[in-house]
Amino acid sequence: MLTIARVLLAGGEEEGLRELRQSLESAGHTVSHAATLEDAMTRVLANDFEVLVLTDGLEKSLGRLVSARCGESAAIVAMMERPTVDAVRDALRQGASDVVDASAEPYVLLAAVERAARDGQLRRELSMLRARLGEASQHALVGRSAAMAHVRELIGRAAGSRMPVVIAGEAGTGKDVVARLVHDLSERASRPYAMVRCSEGDQESLARELFGTTDGGYSRAGLLERVRGGTVVLEDASSLSHALRAQLSRVGLTRLTQRVGGADALPADVRLILVVRKEGSGDGVEELLNAFNAMLIDVPALRERRSDIPQLVHHFRRRLAHEQGADLRPMSADDMMPLLGREWTGNVRELEHWVERATLASRAESGAQLAGIEFGDSQATLEQLERAYILHVLAREGGHQSRTAERLGIDRRTLYRKLKQYRREATAKS
Repeated sequence: MLTIARVLLAGGEEEGLRELRQSLESAGHTVSHAATLEDAMTRVLANDFEVLVLTDGLEKSLGRLVSARCGESAAIVAMMERPTVDAVRDALRQGASDVVDASAEPYVLLAAVERAARDGQLRRELSMLRARLGEASQHALVGRSAAMAHVRELIGRAAGSRMPVVIAGEAGTGKDVVARLVHDLSERASRPYAMVRCSEGDQESLARELFGTTDGGYSRAGLLERVRGGTVVLEDASSLSHALRAQLSRVGLTRLTQRVGGADALPADVRLILVVRKEGSGDGVEELLNAFNAMLIDVPALRERRSDIPQLVHHFRRRLAHEQGADLRPMSADDMMPLLGREWTGNVRELEHWVERATLASRAESGAQLAGIEFGDSQATLEQLERAYILHVLAREGGHQSRTAERLGIDRRTLYRKLKQYRREATAKS
């Protein structure tokens, strides 16, 4: 069944494109024309077509059109005069759906347009699916900080793409959660999901696990064959040898694999996600990005999103309450505030373990409420928590600002400035 689309022919003279236009219109497509790059950019911003066909040298402006968000709303077919392998590869990497030789018969372009229209329709349906599944990502990735909003945006882009993905972050930041979300929100969600740790065992054993083996009369399928249509996550991917990186990169490009000891090329339709633990400049992230032509999702450390700590604590305590069937009262200010300044070298995982230990140790204790804020409340912002705690300590010190500043570990002038701000805000509200 044909997928009908609105098609924009960009570049060239309208008279010279008459045959192409007639071919497309006879197949049911609605066709319009933009003679110049400026006209095409205007139409891109108006978002009034599903397939863009670049002709007469405008394929050289592919990068500008994609940067104008064309690739997110429409599929792009580039027509080239005698395209070389390198030119085709560059166009596809920049975001083209297909490349067609300009001297080919009109039916070749027609087939490319119909493929692009079908792919675009699937991409839009997938976008709608991701919107419906947005709540799942909110629960899986707790936090309202700008850093986490950016991570969610990258996950959405990755899920809608077929490119390999490198997920980098320190230990305990939630890289495995991000990898799972990329799979679950992609068109491969119903297919298998497998993880393999690259740092365990030698590289030869890893190659046999991934590619399978053929030894005499004995054959065994590898993971790349078995996870058909699904996702393979390579943990500790920086441990991959250069030879294995090259082999896996070819699998991503050709969708073919070859068993160790075998000679036949076998189908391997898999999405590769490479997980890397960041440990400084020698973590190998750049090398993997270049080797696999991959997109990067950099998961921030907890110290880079401290404003998410109250919400994370609330999330972990609520989950513990559900698991234990207990009614956990909000944490006190004295318990919560030190968490905001801690380094958390183990990141979210360390915070989760701390919450588990603290909850088990204090289940019998009553919770506290301070300045109208319950510190287990996920709605409390970092600014509100700071204000509440400063006023709490000031009250306990009998209004003595020097002792309050000393206990808070801040300069007295800083405390005075904050108290002045609080009085001004209170006056404005009254």
